[in-house]
Amino acid sequence: MVQGVRVCLKVGLLIVACFGSANLCAEIDYLSIHKEKKVSAFYVEEEAIVIDGELDELEWNLAEPAKDFIQSEPLMGKPASEPTEVRLLYDRQNLYVGVYCFDSEGKRGIIVQDMARDFYYRDGDMFQVVFDTFDDDRNGIVFSTNPKGARSDMQTGADGFSYNRDWDGVWFVKAKITDSGWQAEFAIPFKTLRFPGGESQLWGVNFNRRIRRKNEDTYWSPIPRPYRLYRVSLAGTLEGINGVRQGRNLYVKPYISAPVLRRENDDIDFTPDAGLDIKYGISSELTLDLTANTEFSQVEADEAQINFTRFSLFFPEKREFFLENREIFEFGSVGFRGSSGRSSRSGRFRPRNDLIPFFSRRIGISEGQLIPILGGARLTGRAGKYRLGIISMQADEFEETPSTNFSVARVRRDVFRNSDIGVLFINKQEGGGHFNRTYGADANFTF
Repeated sequence: MVQGVRVCLKVGLLIVACFGSANLCAEIDYLSIHKEKKVSAFYVEEEAIVIDGELDELEWNLAEPAKDFIQSEPLMGKPASEPTEVRLLYDRQNLYVGVYCFDSEGKRGIIVQDMARDFYYRDGDMFQVVFDTFDDDRNGIVFSTNPKGARSDMQTGADGFSYNRDWDGVWFVKAKITDSGWQAEFAIPFKTLRFPGGESQLWGVNFNRRIRRKNEDTYWSPIPRPYRLYRVSLAGTLEGINGVRQGRNLYVKPYISAPVLRRENDDIDFTPDAGLDIKYGISSELTLDLTANTEFSQVEADEAQINFTRFSLFFPEKREFFLENREIFEFGSVGFRGSSGRSSRSGRFRPRNDLIPFFSRRIGISEGQLIPILGGARLTGRAGKYRLGIISMQADEFEETPSTNFSVARVRRDVFRNSDIGVLFINKQEGGGHFNRTYGADANFTF
């Protein structure tokens, strides 16, 4: 019998100071002004809005715009050099975002370099919105586009200190370049979002516009320079959404593979295969994923990496089954990566995990070989002040690898204004009684 027990306690203390001239820090009271930033969504009839990037429907004029953006760079705390107006509408199915990005140079001042899915947002002009749907000042969902209508989305947690760029939601956007700048229309189905039940919704919201030729970043609810839009504790407030529901929130995705032709001793053998994935919203806050005879052939390919070291490469998880609420399973994630650590394109401050006790990429893959997965279940989400993550997956026998069960249980409890404590249990159980178990406890305090 093989046993492995690791007990970990990690406590992080983060202190952020503002250096430089006293004017930059004193110009705006960031902790107070976000409470004054409020915007309301206006109800419209279904199919009243056509997502074409035109914003020519009369309903857009009924919503009060969010405007008066504030710079984060280059002149932190100063008004934006170009005006931006954002309006929000909704019906029973979708939340609509309409944005006018005015530009004094018109079409000539706009820079677009990327149309790929999940494009790198700092390479050109861009607009993005974050929704803190639970208004807990911790978690958010970000949707981004550029003047050509490219799409990018992600989940964030720990008030921006963790994020999941590989998450892909169902939503729609169209953009159009005009003589006065550019504009965009978003349609985000409520089924894509997770939010509390109830008649009236109160969400955190913030908007960010980047003007590439000026290297200017502006925010509706201002954000200090060290942070990005993901700092949802400084977001404004979205009001006016009433009577919306997520519906049944059930997705069933079966598959049938084409017969495989094998030639052994001139014999022909057809081996068709089938499987099933199910995603079900148990409540507005808890999501259950089920899988049987799992098949990952539709997963995005890994980016090519060249390794000249003796250390293994790190490839991120891209399989859809493991992506939603992935940040719940992060352990001891207080820390920064960027100018003082590894290089990062997306900003100075990035989460750094010195310890990764659970990495889902190990499930179904061994030494570069795919291991068939018989089935499994995954429950993630929140219940009150608790965030829960439970996984159990059963892998089949493969060559010399015995049938193995992978189980993980993670619980995190929100404490104080923006901190949390948690416990983690991991069990890898192989046939023949061999197992490896890890126990952990962590506490992340942000003041």
